[in-house]
Amino acid sequence: MPPTPFLSSVRPLLLGLACLSIGFPLGTPAAPDASDERSSEEAEWEAAWEAAEERARQEARARAVNEGDLVFLDRPPAPEAARMEKRLDLDRESLENGWAPMHQCHHNLDPAPAVQIVYNAERTRNIRITDSDGVGQAKVDGPSVQMRDIERGASLCVTADVLAIRPHPDAAGYVVDNGPFMRRFLDGYYPMQVHLELNWPAGMLALERSTPPAQPGLAIQANERGVTLDAHFEGRLESRLHLVRGKGSE
Repeated sequence: MPPTPFLSSVRPLLLGLACLSIGFPLGTPAAPDASDERSSEEAEWEAAWEAAEERARQEARARAVNEGDLVFLDRPPAPEAARMEKRLDLDRESLENGWAPMHQCHHNLDPAPAVQIVYNAERTRNIRITDSDGVGQAKVDGPSVQMRDIERGASLCVTADVLAIRPHPDAAGYVVDNGPFMRRFLDGYYPMQVHLELNWPAGMLALERSTPPAQPGLAIQANERGVTLDAHFEGRLESRLHLVRGKGSE
């Protein structure tokens, strides 16, 4: 049985790594009173989390897991492996205020009663669910996306505005930090794939350095229009891209 994913790490279930709220009625209330409806919905979400946590505890006892150390995997990922895709579109205004639109999709989710994706509240706004498949219920709740009744191989996509780029604190140019990316299960971390795409107008920026650098399990490609990063790993991945002004910015 595959582990339950952690998209982040607030409640014991998620992937890591995250508003227009999409909500669903979660049962027939005993009375038409609005407070009863809210209590019923909260109780059902709480029951789903308790079931998910119990399953996580059972699976944790079944195998030893990575405890958070970053390990890049040079073997090809399995076709059904968990995968996260993230795209940031920078423009000249982004260099002034730091904000950029983000498109993010989580693919091949593990089956679970409940999963949450949690974002940094100070760096993320206007979260919207744009697509989902194999997810019974999904809603935006503050800086998080809450999901219930996730089927094997499910997917979910969101868009948001994120504080993506800032001046480099110690050198010329800019810094784009991403992560931590993780597939967390209680205190263990499991293999996942990340595809990060950073786009900008031709010649506006250029890649100066990537931390961590390219290596087996981490491919980095750059051209005058952006950078792509493909990683296959266990543990917690934090990426820092040092960008400088390109020839087209002069």
